Amino acid sequence: MRVDVFLRLAGLVKTRSLAGKACGAGAVLVDGHRAKSASTLARGTILRLVKPDGTVITIEVLDIPSSKSVSRSERQNLFRLLDGEPSC
Repeated sequence: MRVDVFLRLAGLVKTRSLAGKACGAGAVLVDGHRAKSASTLARGTILRLVKPDGTVITIEVLDIPSSKSVSRSERQNLFRLLDGEPSC
């Protein structure tokens, strides 16, 4: 799954457009490397996101959603928070 889509479905950013801009600005790292919005994610991937306010969130991808929508209650099963506080 694309990084920008995952960030949106997991509720870490409000829109896919903002996720793409974050990737373009270098605010998203996948396994320690700068990610493009079209970079793919897999289970076990470590993702680091720097929010506009400077907050850093580090997560481990636990599951890749099979659909284009995820309920708020299911979002918590997509990733494990390693560091930081997620807020959209």
